[in-house]
Amino acid sequence: MNKKLLWLFLIVTALLLTFPIKADTTGNFQIVIDPVTKKITIVLNTWSANTGAANTGIITNTGATWNTILPIQPIYTGTEFQQALAWMYANGLTKYNNETDYRTNDGLTREEAAKIIGQAVVVLGYNQDIKNNNCAFSDNNAINPTLTWFVSNVCKRGIFKGTTDNKFLPTQKLTRPQSMALLVRIFEGKVSNESRTPRWGDYYVKGQALGLTTINNQTSFDTEITRKEIAIYMWRFNSIVNNPAVKLMMQNRLNELGTTGQNSNTWMLDNFGTLADSLSINNDPELLEAIRWMNDNGLTNFKTIQEYKPFEILNREQASKIVSLFANIYNFGQNTGGTLPSDCNFSDIASADTSLAIYIEQVCRIGVMKWANGAFIPKGTINKSQFIAAIIRLFEGKKLDETTTPRWKNYFEKAQEIGMIWPADAVTFDNPITRYEVALFLYRFKVKYQILQNMNNNTIQNQIISTVPGSIKTGANNMPESNVYVDMNLLQNGNFDIGYIEIFGQRYKIVKSNVEKYFTNNFVRYGDAFSLDKEENIWTTSFIVSSLSLIEWTIRIADSTFTITPIANTNAYYKINKTK
Repeated sequence: MNKKLLWLFLIVTALLLTFPIKADTTGNFQIVIDPVTKKITIVLNTWSANTGAANTGIITNTGATWNTILPIQPIYTGTEFQQALAWMYANGLTKYNNETDYRTNDGLTREEAAKIIGQAVVVLGYNQDIKNNNCAFSDNNAINPTLTWFVSNVCKRGIFKGTTDNKFLPTQKLTRPQSMALLVRIFEGKVSNESRTPRWGDYYVKGQALGLTTINNQTSFDTEITRKEIAIYMWRFNSIVNNPAVKLMMQNRLNELGTTGQNSNTWMLDNFGTLADSLSINNDPELLEAIRWMNDNGLTNFKTIQEYKPFEILNREQASKIVSLFANIYNFGQNTGGTLPSDCNFSDIASADTSLAIYIEQVCRIGVMKWANGAFIPKGTINKSQFIAAIIRLFEGKKLDETTTPRWKNYFEKAQEIGMIWPADAVTFDNPITRYEVALFLYRFKVKYQILQNMNNNTIQNQIISTVPGSIKTGANNMPESNVYVDMNLLQNGNFDIGYIEIFGQRYKIVKSNVEKYFTNNFVRYGDAFSLDKEENIWTTSFIVSSLSLIEWTIRIADSTFTITPIANTNAYYKINKTK
């Protein structure tokens, strides 16, 4: 290769490692650099003419080694089983691509399951760390030689276990409970509590919570599994793992089960230091200040991030206290006494913490938190959408339209306007809310609320126009008019980008869009006006400046027009009229 070609190759390679490239089905790839974690993800894409499905893998550079992780999912069609079989065939979980050869109604031996499960762990991007070195089963000689490696692999990964006398029983048929135990161990990365009766009870409950099985009777569940059933289980499992929002929702769902085994939430709390450091929240100044502010106002008894237990899920009685106290801080709602409304006499109030029952009553009185069928469910979790809806009802003093799809659409949009949440929160808005989210949501609301109050009540930097106190009146055609002060020193600088105007007692932000110059010291400055609370573009503006004086200023919203014109013998004071 000559030097020119070599340099060209190096330049193209550098560009590929710098800019995202869209993946397609022609053998191209995509490079994605996470702006927060700086993690590099490369998506490799090949096309299979035999299956019509994209066989895609993702490789990530962790800084030291390259690891294969989550594949991009092609779209499969047909029945649930047909989709499952197509996915298994495309990803090497089976060598059969039709129902007859796959033997749908046959049982599945443990050694066959070891291959399917072992390959799935790789395809789904799960950790390949060795967790168990005791995999020299006494009946290894009975294992099919072509499956020996798979049996050893799933044992080392802590997924399959042998008997108490160290046998694998390779030809024994796999049961539904055993298959569920395998999938739940993969999902949670650990063994659940197995001291229950039956031993697989936790796995059965968790499998139902994950939606892998719809069998509601444990006796019916405790039977051998068919090859068709394991395919469907694996397909449902794949659908969970490959959708980050669904995966998070399912993780939260398992946290709520209250099983006797150690759940994910307990693990997170036990390993708080490592996890917090990895998420960059252990020393997050915004989160720490949010917690201290909550403590100052009685919303929490804790003062540090670790004490606050940010990874815990908030329950409804805890939420009622936070919402009630938050309402008092800003005088939202009316905590009136008197007779308790009939729909606030909850049938399960006795199950609430006695110190929190008063808050349940208060949030019901002001109409921001209620429940259905006469119960409040104090220990139940509260979703992000439900918590945000309660805060918005406080802020607005009413319920918003809840006939939309989804029902929380208007609450989400309002919360986004206020600055409590970001657009990305939409994908997890139906998930249980964590204490971490509660702290940040309330604190961000508090910051935005205080800034807005200050900006509406005090003179601020770069305020171009201010209403003269006491000058507002009704003018011609019953239109409002007033005198205004114009900061010409600021306006003469046609190049500043952001300013503020205050007219008829309301302040708006003006953002420059363009400046057109005419002769020396003569120009027209064009801009857009934004409401401060929603930060949405609502008006357009134009200032005509000549010889360092404001000749005319016009602001338009929909069909309304406001115009500022000079007052004789002054360059500081002008008159504003609504002309239409």
